[in-house]
Amino acid sequence: MTTIGVFASIFNQAGEVLCVRRNYPPYGWTTPGGRLEDNETPEDGVIREVYEETGYHVQVGRLVGVYSAPYKADLVISFECSILGRDPWSADDEIAEVGFFSVDALPAPMRANTQVRIRDAASGKQGISRTFTATEAE
Repeated sequence: MTTIGVFASIFNQAGEVLCVRRNYPPYGWTTPGGRLEDNETPEDGVIREVYEETGYHVQVGRLVGVYSAPYKADLVISFECSILGRDPWSADDEIAEVGFFSVDALPAPMRANTQVRIRDAASGKQGISRTFTATEAE
């Protein structure tokens, strides 16, 4: 069965994107997000995931796109979100670190498909659909 993920591209006033470093495989950096839960809308899911991983309260903006990786039965819905506020946050078993990074100097390691989602959001793309092969996503 296909897994549905929801991820947020969140930019600060300097145009830097919020990234999180995972404490679990596949380790490395990504944007805040995760698996959509049963009976949850994509918008509610991305709001929940961003808060759980960063402490940020966000408002969902535009739909950047839908990203498919059929080789691993994965579908990602990507939104651009804006920050409303933040509660205290500290690293935990899921997320080791949170930070804003220039789109031209993203942290490593970061999967290629994550970088594509970030660049799509940063360039203002909206409502796009992309399918990745196994070699493109790494």
